Amino acid sequence: MEETHFSYKTLSRELYFPKFLVISILTIFSIGPQYFLNLSFTINQIIIQNGFMASSDDMLYPSILSNLAFAIGVPLGPAFSRKFGLKQSYLTLIIVFLFGSVINLFSIGLDLFDLGRIIQGFSAGLLFLTILPVSLRSFPNKIRNTFLFMAIAGLFGSSAVGAYFGSISLRLDAWRWLFVLNVISAFICLIVGMLLLPRDNKESLDKRAFDKRGAVLLIITAACLSVPMINLQKLGFKSGLVWPFLAAAAVFLILFIWLDSNLENPLVPFRTLFAAKPFFGFLMAIGSHIAFIVSLAGVNGFLRNILDTAFISLSHVYLSLFLGVVVSALICTFFYDRLGAGILGIIGSLAIIYVSFEWLTVNEDASLTTLCLQFGTLGAGISMALVSGALGTALAGDIHKASMRSVSLHFTRNMLGAIAAPILGWFLAMRNSFHYEQLRNQLSFASQDFLIQMNDLIRKFTGTGMSAADAKNKVTAVIAGNAQKSALMDTYHDSFMILLVLGIIILAASIGKVATGKGRSLVQKAAPVTAEEKPPVTLLLNTPDKHK
Repeated sequence: MEETHFSYKTLSRELYFPKFLVISILTIFSIGPQYFLNLSFTINQIIIQNGFMASSDDMLYPSILSNLAFAIGVPLGPAFSRKFGLKQSYLTLIIVFLFGSVINLFSIGLDLFDLGRIIQGFSAGLLFLTILPVSLRSFPNKIRNTFLFMAIAGLFGSSAVGAYFGSISLRLDAWRWLFVLNVISAFICLIVGMLLLPRDNKESLDKRAFDKRGAVLLIITAACLSVPMINLQKLGFKSGLVWPFLAAAAVFLILFIWLDSNLENPLVPFRTLFAAKPFFGFLMAIGSHIAFIVSLAGVNGFLRNILDTAFISLSHVYLSLFLGVVVSALICTFFYDRLGAGILGIIGSLAIIYVSFEWLTVNEDASLTTLCLQFGTLGAGISMALVSGALGTALAGDIHKASMRSVSLHFTRNMLGAIAAPILGWFLAMRNSFHYEQLRNQLSFASQDFLIQMNDLIRKFTGTGMSAADAKNKVTAVIAGNAQKSALMDTYHDSFMILLVLGIIILAASIGKVATGKGRSLVQKAAPVTAEEKPPVTLLLNTPDKHK
């Protein structure tokens, strides 16, 4: 029988702890901090930039490099844990993550900060599929559906909590304390893991050769991608620092896929996703992950640049995101086995479509309360579709290959997410320039209506005692500022249109998931006991007393 508790012997007695609770703590406090940091950095980037006296271009490095490092760490984690054992791998990686957190905490320049984020990202990527599958298996069958609450509220919720704490750090104008939280979480994992994780059984370790060529090709691919992703927004695709490196990355990635496809024990078994059932779940998860990136970019920009939202109000918006994620976690926990991944994906995608459609016409008169409700709804929809799609992919087909499908899905999801964020930044910058040029052409001095409005404003300012020259300069500045704001508003509408398209894609994938069948449930029904398997019954009535 599989053990359900971990024990720890003290001097006086032996203590027992539920296995699923211990593994859940080790999962949330080891993987969650990476998501926490990613979102907090998105919000409070400006105070870190000012602290290091860096440019906005310099701040692309820690975000992009950390995400790429996380992506290539995802498929390497399971390979290491099979080779060296769960406890040894987990504790080693936690120490590495702790080392990166300490570097960030005490970094005196951006170079050290970048190094710390790369170390954190890579170690967290290695930890991701080292501990997450163990977490699912640690839940007893009768309560295995509660794994979804842990995964959604604990891991996806870490992103929302990171955004919330990021907004608080803006109010405090301080950011290092966020890495103190990282250090504390790493120490918790280290102590709990050392005391309660069982020793690795060396006889059960994987004796097969590790795919060293694949690992090297993955690292080279990420290195090639880092150069164009950092320079794309500033230089565009035509730059010599962009397209040649993209081409090189594509060549190395194709070579990696070709070599892996011929191995018995590949790092990323893409072929496990080729069937229809896992493929639709794959699309659900990928689409939701990119939708989350797009929504954060659009919402954060709209709140900061259009509404000029106060920091306290900003924290309320991101708190609503967390509450939406918790609601999604509860829905999935109670209804995943009843409805299946496809139905939950349809519900989540409809929430995404509804909110993105509403935001296509949002403007500076928008109510902050309404935005909080809509953002919470969006967070619930995205997390529901993402986790349902990911779990539906893993559980689609032969259960013995579930971990292989998870590796393929999460590697692709995180790699595409690392690439999508800078491409989205480039696209929105291009669209902002386009909309601004359009407005400038409309506000031509050759336009009679424009001249009339401009002269009316000049007369209004001169009526307050301002000189004609000062009034004209002020009117010009006001018009230019309004044009820039209008261009930004149109750009955010473009991002919400992308969100709408992604919602439709997720809906189509969810319908496909339903069409291919509900799939395996998390809680398995016990097989009925046959007459042959029933134990013999001893009748106690009228049994002779041997001691009479």
